[in-house]
Amino acid sequence: MTKRLLAILLLLCFIGTLATPAATAKPDAEPNVDAGMRVTITFVSDVRDNGESTWFDALGRPRTQAKTPLAESLGSAALWSSTLAYTAQAPTRLSATFTTGGSFARCTILVDDEVRATDTVTTSGGRATCQA
Repeated sequence: MTKRLLAILLLLCFIGTLATPAATAKPDAEPNVDAGMRVTITFVSDVRDNGESTWFDALGRPRTQAKTPLAESLGSAALWSSTLAYTAQAPTRLSATFTTGGSFARCTILVDDEVRATDTVTTSGGRATCQA
């Protein structure tokens, strides 16, 4: 199941069928990641099945996923997570949102293994927003 979800996330990242503007991006925002940089976006929740998530893909295109199932159980913490990783192929923005189906949402964006943005929300149906 983990490999299947990762394949789906990667597919959406590169050739996804839903290409709508990411909710957190400012219309005039400049790209803040250069081509060749490694970007890692992680979503964490207290439930496996969650709401909408948004991000910019490796080519700088906005992506939206209406339902976001998380594939990896974090065991004793009773949390679920999924990570999308890519190498930027063009200058892109660092922006992602994640809406929990429970009462805990976290998003984290790393660039070349350095944390650039993180946000945690602990309200029912909360939306974490990461923007660097």
